[in-house]
Amino acid sequence: MKSALVVYGTTEGQTRKIAEFIANALKAGGVKVDLVDSADERAALVQPTYSAAIVCGSVHQLRYQASLLHFVKDNAAWLAGIPAAFVGVSLTAALEDDESRRELEGLAEAFFRETGWTPAITRHVAGALRYTQYDYFKRLVMKLIARHQGGDTDTSRDHEYTDWDDLTRFVDEFLAATSLRESGHGDLRRS
Repeated sequence: MKSALVVYGTTEGQTRKIAEFIANALKAGGVKVDLVDSADERAALVQPTYSAAIVCGSVHQLRYQASLLHFVKDNAAWLAGIPAAFVGVSLTAALEDDESRRELEGLAEAFFRETGWTPAITRHVAGALRYTQYDYFKRLVMKLIARHQGGDTDTSRDHEYTDWDDLTRFVDEFLAATSLRESGHGDLRRS
């Protein structure tokens, strides 16, 4: 059985939820999966034995998690030699304007330059507003931002924007384009 690594960086938990969803979808496709939090001690023990990898990180204050950046930087050489994808999670991905898309692409490109790794596929996924987990100040700031962008401002509950059907299609496309599935075609390696 082929194996895949799903490694993630998370701040408020939505990226963990997305990475778990991806890992479960890969398992349903017949792939052995290791799910690793880049901030966990186990991340330093990851060996380059995988047939493919999906790296997931969320944007906070215009950057991805430092732990994820360090993991990818330390493992860039072998990640470049296997089919790999990057899933960027942010509230900006819920917006459909060109400026927001350019911002997300720029943030991902900065991450790739800093790590020395460029995946074959980059997918931007909408995250969540976790009002119930924020302190008073962050809740106020996030509400103001949400109001300005036409988002949800009810701070009594959380608001999830992740499109799970689109994420399922992404995993299906990844499986089809890699050698993880016997019927797969294509090559997602970057040189």
